[in-house]
Amino acid sequence: MFVIRRATAADREEVEELTRARARWMAERGVRGALGWERFTVESGRQAAAPETPVWVVATETGRVVGRTTLGEQTPLWGWTEEEQAQPSYFLSTTVTHPEFAGRRVGSLLAWWAVDRAAATGRDWVRRAVGPDPGLLRYYCDVQGWRIIHRTERYGEDAYMLGREAESLPGLAHHLLARA
Repeated sequence: MFVIRRATAADREEVEELTRARARWMAERGVRGALGWERFTVESGRQAAAPETPVWVVATETGRVVGRTTLGEQTPLWGWTEEEQAQPSYFLSTTVTHPEFAGRRVGSLLAWWAVDRAAATGRDWVRRAVGPDPGLLRYYCDVQGWRIIHRTERYGEDAYMLGREAESLPGLAHHLLARA
């Protein structure tokens, strides 16, 4: 069981630690992007501590922070049409989970929570982007239920714009101690 809640300044160190742990885990396995996550470690913690940044965390029953994501209220300009940008939606980004919790689907829980929250708050969509990692793209689509809306180029590489229509997911309550 987990709790999903807004991050606070008290979460800064744990968010940095989980981001650093994910970067190490990726580097040990030769997974692309490890260096980027390592470089993002301090910024990840800073964002979690900043009340103006919409960072949400997943915590265990004992309060340990094991995941984080940013749930922006605006679709970014790149990769989306003007019409899509005008639709009420959330944009999910910088989701990272602690590797000690692999297999517990903490990242999926955050994604499904965002879809449920979007429905509860009157949004039509949740969107996210993923780079040229076919395994991650497959996981997002096959396990988390995203679908590819657009393929574009970002920083000289393929990027996939993903979307899920907002919907209430009542089964989510079985995984959560409380809902924020």
